[in-house]
Amino acid sequence: MLRLAFWLTALLLLPLGLGLYWLPQPTASLIGASPLWLVRGTGALLTAWGLGLLYGGYRADPTGRVNLVAGNLLLAATLGAAALRLDLAPFGHNLLLGGAALLLVLGLIGLLAGSGQASPRPPAGPVAPGRPDPESREPDTVVRHD
Repeated sequence: MLRLAFWLTALLLLPLGLGLYWLPQPTASLIGASPLWLVRGTGALLTAWGLGLLYGGYRADPTGRVNLVAGNLLLAATLGAAALRLDLAPFGHNLLLGGAALLLVLGLIGLLAGSGQASPRPPAGPVAPGRPDPESREPDTVVRHD
């Protein structure tokens, strides 16, 4: 479940970051994104973040999980506040709120998915002579004494 949260967040951020990075000048001026270097910097940042999350999905560790949760929740709060404050068309309003809701759910999945991991078992005590070790992976051998 934790890997799913990593990969879905990366799937959201990678196309968004690449789209912002390669945004043409006429489209940027049409949506009011100015200056263009700021848009390109944001696209590069989102692309790097998405690639980091894609890598984190293959090798999830506690630090990566904290980064996923914190990043998703902060981005969800930012998008939600922008959607409620800005005067947008209904499509843009719904798009921002939908993205915020998706990031909120993925952040909560990342928060809850890692909390149920079991801690490693303590090492077993010494094994009595003549008894097989229950932790060993070796096949049982039969010793015959005639």
